[in-house]
Amino acid sequence: MALISAWSYTFPILLFLGCFSSSTAAVEGSAFQFEIEGSSAISKQEATDNRETSLAAGSPVPFAEICGVGFFHSVSGECLPCDCNGNSNECLDGSGICMNCQRNTTGEHCEKCPDGYIGDVIRGAPRSCQPCPCPLPHMANFAVSCYRKSGVVRCICKEKYAGPNCERCAPGYYGNPLLIGSTCKKCDCSGNSDPNLIFEDCDEVTGQCRNCLWNTTGFKCERCAPGYYGDARIAKNCAVCNCGGGPCDSETGECLEESFEPPTGCDKCIWDLTDDLRLAALAIDESKSNLLSVSSGVAAHRHVNEINSTVYLLKAKFSEKENQYLLRKIQINDAENTMKGLLSDLEELTEKENQASEKSQLVQKETMDTINYATQLVEEAHNMRDKIQEINSKMLYYGIEQNLSPEEISQKLALAENMLEEIRRRKPFLLQRETVDEEADEAQELLSLAENWQRLHNDTRSLFPVVLEQLDDYDAKLSELQESLDESLDRVRDAEDMNRANTARLRDNEKQHERVKEQVEVVNTSLSESAESLEIPRLTISELSDVIKNASGIYAEIDGAKKELQDKFSNLTTLDHDLVQRAVEHAQDLQQQADELNRSLHRLDTNGLVQKALDASNVYENIINYVHEANESAVLALSITDRVNDAVGGIDTQITYHKDESENLLSQAKTLQATADSSDEQAVTDTSQRVDGAQARKSVLKNRLNEAIKKLQAAERGDAEQRLDHSKRIIAEAEKTTMVVGQATTPMVNNLSNWSQSFHHFDSSAYNTAVDSARDAVRNLTEVVPQLLDQLRTVEQKRPASNVSDSIRRIRELIAQTRSVASKIQVSMMFDGQSAVEVNTKTSVDDLKAFTSMSLYMKPPAKEAMKNENADRFILYLGSKNAKSDYMGLAIKNDNLVYIYNLGNKDVEIPLDSKPVSTWPAHFSIVKIERVGKHGKVFLTVPSLTSTAEEKFIKKGEVSGDDSLLDLQPEDTVFYIGGVPPNFKLPASLNLPGFIGYLELATLNNEVISLYNFKHIYNMDPSKSIPSARDKLAFTQSRAASYFFDGSSYAVVRDITRRGKFGQVTRFDIEVRTPTANGLVLLMVNGSTFFSLEMRNGYLNVFYDFGFSNGPVHLEDSQKKAPINDAKYHEISIIYHNDKKMILVVDRRHVKSMDNEKMKIPFTDIYIGGAPPEVLQSSNIKVHLPLDVNFRGCMKGFQFQKKDFNLLELPETLGVGYGCPEDSLISRRAYFNGQGFIASSQKISFFDAFEGGFNFRTLQPNGLLLYYAAGSDIFSISMDKGTVILNVKGIKVQSTDKQYDDGQSHFIIASISPTRYELIVDKDKLGKNNPSKGKTEQTPARESKFYFGGSPVSSQYANFTGCISNAYFTRLDRDVEVEDFQRYSEKVHTSLYECPIESAPVSLLHKKGKNSSKPKVDKNKKSEKNKDSPRNPIGLKSLKQNVSRDSHCQLSSSPKAISHAYQYGGTANSRQEFEHLKGNFAERSQFSIRLKTRSSHGMIFYISDQEENDFMTLFVAHGRLVFMFNVGHRKLKLRSQERYNDGLWHDVIFIRDKSSGRLIIDGLRVLEESFPPTGTDWKVEGPIYLGGVAPGKAVKNVQINSVYSFSGCLSKLQLNGTSITTASQTFSVTPCFEGPMESGTYFSAEGGYVILDESFNIGLKFEIVFEVRPRSSSGILVHGHSVNGEYLNVHMKNGQVITKVNNGIRDFSTSVTPKQSLCDGRWHRITIIRDSNVVQLDVDSEVNHVVGPLNPKSVDHREPVFVGGVPESLLTPSLTMGRPFSGCIRNFVIDERQVSFSKAALVSGAVSINSCPAA
Repeated sequence: MALISAWSYTFPILLFLGCFSSSTAAVEGSAFQFEIEGSSAISKQEATDNRETSLAAGSPVPFAEICGVGFFHSVSGECLPCDCNGNSNECLDGSGICMNCQRNTTGEHCEKCPDGYIGDVIRGAPRSCQPCPCPLPHMANFAVSCYRKSGVVRCICKEKYAGPNCERCAPGYYGNPLLIGSTCKKCDCSGNSDPNLIFEDCDEVTGQCRNCLWNTTGFKCERCAPGYYGDARIAKNCAVCNCGGGPCDSETGECLEESFEPPTGCDKCIWDLTDDLRLAALAIDESKSNLLSVSSGVAAHRHVNEINSTVYLLKAKFSEKENQYLLRKIQINDAENTMKGLLSDLEELTEKENQASEKSQLVQKETMDTINYATQLVEEAHNMRDKIQEINSKMLYYGIEQNLSPEEISQKLALAENMLEEIRRRKPFLLQRETVDEEADEAQELLSLAENWQRLHNDTRSLFPVVLEQLDDYDAKLSELQESLDESLDRVRDAEDMNRANTARLRDNEKQHERVKEQVEVVNTSLSESAESLEIPRLTISELSDVIKNASGIYAEIDGAKKELQDKFSNLTTLDHDLVQRAVEHAQDLQQQADELNRSLHRLDTNGLVQKALDASNVYENIINYVHEANESAVLALSITDRVNDAVGGIDTQITYHKDESENLLSQAKTLQATADSSDEQAVTDTSQRVDGAQARKSVLKNRLNEAIKKLQAAERGDAEQRLDHSKRIIAEAEKTTMVVGQATTPMVNNLSNWSQSFHHFDSSAYNTAVDSARDAVRNLTEVVPQLLDQLRTVEQKRPASNVSDSIRRIRELIAQTRSVASKIQVSMMFDGQSAVEVNTKTSVDDLKAFTSMSLYMKPPAKEAMKNENADRFILYLGSKNAKSDYMGLAIKNDNLVYIYNLGNKDVEIPLDSKPVSTWPAHFSIVKIERVGKHGKVFLTVPSLTSTAEEKFIKKGEVSGDDSLLDLQPEDTVFYIGGVPPNFKLPASLNLPGFIGYLELATLNNEVISLYNFKHIYNMDPSKSIPSARDKLAFTQSRAASYFFDGSSYAVVRDITRRGKFGQVTRFDIEVRTPTANGLVLLMVNGSTFFSLEMRNGYLNVFYDFGFSNGPVHLEDSQKKAPINDAKYHEISIIYHNDKKMILVVDRRHVKSMDNEKMKIPFTDIYIGGAPPEVLQSSNIKVHLPLDVNFRGCMKGFQFQKKDFNLLELPETLGVGYGCPEDSLISRRAYFNGQGFIASSQKISFFDAFEGGFNFRTLQPNGLLLYYAAGSDIFSISMDKGTVILNVKGIKVQSTDKQYDDGQSHFIIASISPTRYELIVDKDKLGKNNPSKGKTEQTPARESKFYFGGSPVSSQYANFTGCISNAYFTRLDRDVEVEDFQRYSEKVHTSLYECPIESAPVSLLHKKGKNSSKPKVDKNKKSEKNKDSPRNPIGLKSLKQNVSRDSHCQLSSSPKAISHAYQYGGTANSRQEFEHLKGNFAERSQFSIRLKTRSSHGMIFYISDQEENDFMTLFVAHGRLVFMFNVGHRKLKLRSQERYNDGLWHDVIFIRDKSSGRLIIDGLRVLEESFPPTGTDWKVEGPIYLGGVAPGKAVKNVQINSVYSFSGCLSKLQLNGTSITTASQTFSVTPCFEGPMESGTYFSAEGGYVILDESFNIGLKFEIVFEVRPRSSSGILVHGHSVNGEYLNVHMKNGQVITKVNNGIRDFSTSVTPKQSLCDGRWHRITIIRDSNVVQLDVDSEVNHVVGPLNPKSVDHREPVFVGGVPESLLTPSLTMGRPFSGCIRNFVIDERQVSFSKAALVSGAVSINSCPAA
């Protein structure tokens, strides 16, 4: 052990001595020359050439003579000095190329370093080339090469090594490259590591394996784990020991004793030796078996002899090595003894060094103290000298002024000395000093206690919002409960009042009933007496006969009315009440047919696909029919309601009629009374009393009927429900009235019966029958009316309300899905010459104007079938309906395929005569027709059925004139395939018989189209004709394995665990290919848990939450390692390891991994390429997954646990197509945001014979469209004030006065010829003659770099904002074709997929009241445009114009923002205040505003009087909008039911009209309520608070958590239709920015600052650290100011950071000019450290400091801190900046304490807290 210990110390020394001796020998032998930095070695050539005669530089020499050292013989015969940068004195004659470069340099002038070396040789020998320090220059260099970047050496490592300096081993390897002699070796885990990992996982230094699998363990996983036995290395069969849980032998499995313990220490060594011997025995047995199996032939004998000789030779050499070993052993022993002596000496030296170090530190400290004392003494001496001089001067001045002699002056000096001596003799004020110190200590303790209390107060105050929010929730619930209790109490009181009233009425009714009883008895008595006294009056009989006739007529009319009502009732009962229900059932049938279509598309073969496609088309037609039927049902239901209304009107008429008849009946009764009166006076009196009673009842009945009629007439026709309630009440009153009439007529009937008995000649049966019939009619009427009401109720319930709207919405969704599925059907149709198909085109006609490309598959009929037929056939037509111009088509003429297109004047025909149609094979061929501007091409690809070989044919043509656009209108465009309908007349060039054969559509521009997405079919029944199957082998093998997603498609795998299980390692694999920047790739959702793999800005992001306690996890490609949107296939793997680690791998390269809380994957279903809207919009995941864009592009190879899935066989797959169309991956358009460009280098001659064109769309009047420069010659196309300008070598061609910045699509063509420059914009042509005509020769085309959208080499033009698409150029190296921007080499701030489109704002659907006012418009100014108001047409997103930009900064000083929209929030009182508002709010006011927020609480609008008794407010509470104002002492509150904190824009109108309020949201939701007017005045006064209120405001009227500032964007505040734009004060409000945001505080270019709270004040000693990303090169960053004029100021000036301090003595400053500009758009770290008079500034690790004058009287004032700016009143003239700071600041730390700007003491100006625009 001692020998081993000594060797561990000796070996490094010997290694060092060996290296030293070898290097010395190398220098002496000149074999290797290691040069130490700073040495001045001279080469052998330099030493020997000093003896030669040299000539002066530049002097001519004879040919035979030789130039001196360091000179070479030039071609002119002169000796010129060698230019070798001091690294060689030899160079070749004639060329001057340096030879024998020294100091590890190379190159023609020894100006660079060879591979493996680095240095700056231009500066001379001290900076010569050295071996790369990767990680060590000489001993451990593992780099292929290295280079410098930003002052730091970067290494390009060899295989197995990694790190910036190759200082560590790459994954899968282990070792320590920093240790001399150590290398990286491959991990060896015996094959027992995770097979899903790309490399074996072991410790990167020791090589010990991690995560041994399959029951193995050990350093290299080489043996079975405890409790298992077997062979872990070769057989890999570790199995469980069968020892009842006891130990067993790790190899044989033999059970061991329970008390067996593995050996440790020396016993372990013996145990390991035993294992080694056992392994050796196994090896010997293996060798023995090999020897036994050796043949005994001659060759084997010779081989054995050779082995024996080799053994003898090795034995001899081993003996020599043994002798050397003994010698080395002796040397090692000597070295060990020497080492021990060295170690003892080293320990003594160490002790002495420590002692010397302590003494040196003490001396250094004393020296520093002495220096300080000396400095103070010098300062005091200087001060004393100054004071003496001052006293001397004052004495002289005093003597002169007082006319004193020198003796008098001496006397006065002596007197002063005596006074000073007297002062010195006095005792010092020690007691007072102690008292002052004690008070100072107590004050300091009190200050610390106050600071602690302040911190506690701040912490408590930070809890206020949470507590207040909870209290507000409880308060809201209690308020609702109180309101419910109040309502209940009111209802109880109303019920009690009603009970009391009913009780009183009941008593009155009982009393009246008693009185009526008495009167009836009296009347009956009188009638009986009258009947006895009356005799037979003839006149009475005749009169009664007339009464009977009248009663019969009344009965007939009542019977007629009864029949009419019964007919109406029967008509109502025969109506179909379920018309709307049938429409809903039709929609459900439609859903079933669509589902059946989806299932059939994947289940059946080709024929089945056709049939299901026909079903899909029939479903589409059925959908249209069902929609019409649903509309008819709704109309019929409405007509039923109208008929019921008519029936109710008829009832009213009948009631009126019966009222009139009742009056007639009563009049006849009165006549009867008069007749009876003539017979007997007493009877007349009694009858008169009865008639008076009947007349009174009649008047009551008449009044009630009149009231019922008035109510019926007053009821509005539209309010059916209210009308029905009135009808019910009227009918009930009619029933009661009928009963009263019946009761009143009963005595009359009895009297009439008595009279009939008295008058024998009178037949009373007719009269009784009439009365009974009248009573029955009224009774029948009371039965019919409830039945009518039931019918009305049924119709009312089935009126086309929300259920029908939902059904229609669902029908529309099914239509869209059916169209999407139909457009993906890649099946041919058979055309017989008479049939035709009109196809739906998804492509916009604007996209077809400049560029049109169409591909299809075509199979002509068999040659035998066409022997007797005309060979010329029509194939397709796309164009206008009049077919006179602007169309394109395809036909077969003279056995050639002919492409025909017309752009306005005449046809262009391009016949493909190189391949006649008769020679085509009997299977499908690919036909493609293309038009770029006026250039057209037709392609033919004839495939082979046995291989992937293809024949290709092409033919070109172009229009002779200037026409370049296919000018189509959407409503006037048709697309016919195979033929046309009979009523359509084709142009003459296409007027041919219909096609016979098979056709299948593929693409139109970038869109996939299909024949089965048709509008109409003519003369075709595809269900009976069998289409021809297309062999996909002919169109590459990859087509069958790939899938196309169009941005609305998705696939769903249900119960994914059927194919594989989630295990220790779970893996998803998929390959994607897309040019788009954003899209959803994979999604799994289960309740609130989710997993999402998506693209954002071209890079992958993984969001997932499996129920983690810390919330969702975000894994992103933050280092931008793997861009995805380059239109190439990328293999993506997601690996979830051990339920706690997520790994992202792209193209088999590790991108990033993330550890998380251990939890299993909780999903069974997975969405691929997108998901249904209801899943993406669900509240559980929408908050965490704002991206809801489905994937657009191609996918293939989806695997789960290495198991493949066929996405088209999944039953819920929607809209996914076969194959990957190349046209869909071309990027033909680019969107520029005003800060970017794209560039490419191609062979184009811009100044000779050139033609190019492109589409553009923009809302900006200025911008560079195309730019190219060759020296001083410039070719450009730009926009200036809305016009287009072509600039060629200074000659400008400008468009007319028409403005092209209107958001519409326009097309530009520029052509350059030797005689003329021409510019065509849309169809306007302009030009100028070429001034250099005949003067210049044509230059050959070469690689030229040109730019679209802007130029980094020219600042003359502003960058373009808008879209450029369908660009093309004429080239010499290839044909005219549309530019694929995806292939361009440079793409800066550009989107290559889509051009953002903004829809029109939602119209506000509300009615203006009578008192609403409109802004008055002067008729004379009606046609004038407001120059200040920017134009904002619908189209491209409106961007801010003329954005100012600091020339030193990458980012604009004003980020892109939404016009007239502002961001509020960040602080509790963020707001704008508006004063001096016109108008009176007392009567009526109407406000409107747009808002967008994700916050659940916040103040939007508030205005009140000074005492806040009268107020009006709009705020957000629990995500709902609340509009509230006072009516007297009551509060009228309108609260929305829906939540509007969804991050979307909403339009809100809130109206106060005296005591009524209305809240209108998005023009769809209208809430209204009113209180009884109070008569009191309602007066409010300014200001209007927007977005928040001043501290202390609104607490009286609004719940506390809604008093705080609104967090979101507000826009377009209007009062009575007039915009309110100019705020009087602004607090923490910024523009509402577009684009992504990130954490940080943004300071706008308009100016603003933040004052930190008092706990963050600074003094004489502090450290401030923060990060900044400026948008301006100048501005104040931090400022601290004290009351006595001292300050600290940190600001930027033209990119330089300056710290300026005044400590009461004078100003002193330090500055740093960073190498990397602060305005490069990145975050930079700034640190300021102050310790009294020393200030240090650190900017991105570049440090500078300054030592200012020491202020002995300095006081540690706690100064407030201003961030981002400061009021100008606090600044000195030297600190005043020309413009405020603009940019973002984050991670602000003072003395290691994080600063929260949201808790700042004040935020003034345009400052956005905690929200910073990212670009």
